[in-house]
Amino acid sequence: MTHQTFPGFLAEPVAFRAALRLYPARYRRERGDELSAVFADSTAEAGKLATAREAVDLGAYGLRMRAGLTASSRLGQLLAAAAPLIAGAIAGLGVAQALGSAVGSYRPRLLMTPDHITHVPGFIASVGEMFVPLLLVSFVLAGRWQAARVTALVVVLAGAFRMVEVIGVSHDGWQFFLGSCEATPQLVSGLLFALAPQELLERPTWRSRAVVVASMVGGGLVLLAEEFYSSFVLMDGRTAALLLIVPLVSLLGVARGRLAPAAMGLTVLALSAGFSLFRAWQVVGGAWRLLPLMGVALVVLLTLGRILGRSGAGAGGGRSLA
Repeated sequence: MTHQTFPGFLAEPVAFRAALRLYPARYRRERGDELSAVFADSTAEAGKLATAREAVDLGAYGLRMRAGLTASSRLGQLLAAAAPLIAGAIAGLGVAQALGSAVGSYRPRLLMTPDHITHVPGFIASVGEMFVPLLLVSFVLAGRWQAARVTALVVVLAGAFRMVEVIGVSHDGWQFFLGSCEATPQLVSGLLFALAPQELLERPTWRSRAVVVASMVGGGLVLLAEEFYSSFVLMDGRTAALLLIVPLVSLLGVARGRLAPAAMGLTVLALSAGFSLFRAWQVVGGAWRLLPLMGVALVVLLTLGRILGRSGAGAGGGRSLA
């Protein structure tokens, strides 16, 4: 491919070329000259910082194309449909965690000031699990998607601090997997929200706001179904199977363009998959028995998805949220 020489290109050739490398090869061949012209126009009068930011944005979109996370992809559309639900659900789960801690027989972790450096990650995680998701859902209800995306990354950070705490206190694999069940909802939910294409996130209406509030209730109910990650329910394989199988089957709706049930299924999985897999591991008697079952389930779901996708394309597709 031939690069055009344009004002600003010679000043930042490495940044532009590095960003362009992140796009699929075919797209670079077909649209490379156009991208260079757009980059030239947007950085002609810009300083080095603005030029670098433009290159980062250009490269980020290239990564989205490679991962299938653009507005035109089914995965991108699914994440955009699920983003408001995920925000509400993770906020409801955080509120339920705080209320469950407040009415318990021990002091809420939010009120326990860390007195040692090793307690700091857990304290930050406890504050983040409660207040940051509420901030996230408030931005969603207000339609401030850029601020919501940044807040979602902070939710991921809160989950990371919880994981650090779990690693520090775990003495074996069993304790680690049980403790990590409290961190994975923040990690997964925040990441899924941040990956949603922002151009598909619409201005909220009263109806969409009501759906977000309902998802907050749903997030609390998921935690109740898991009995606050209690070890007393680890052998309840039926509930664990339902919280895995039903959402996974609903994801097949993406193949027919039915985003609403798929978005709800993805939201439930983001909150419950970690603890459900841990309970399934307990029921079947170890990872070596669970992994083959997971492999068979994945193959079946992928096969059904391909079949539904082909039939949906032949029939003109199904309905979407729009």
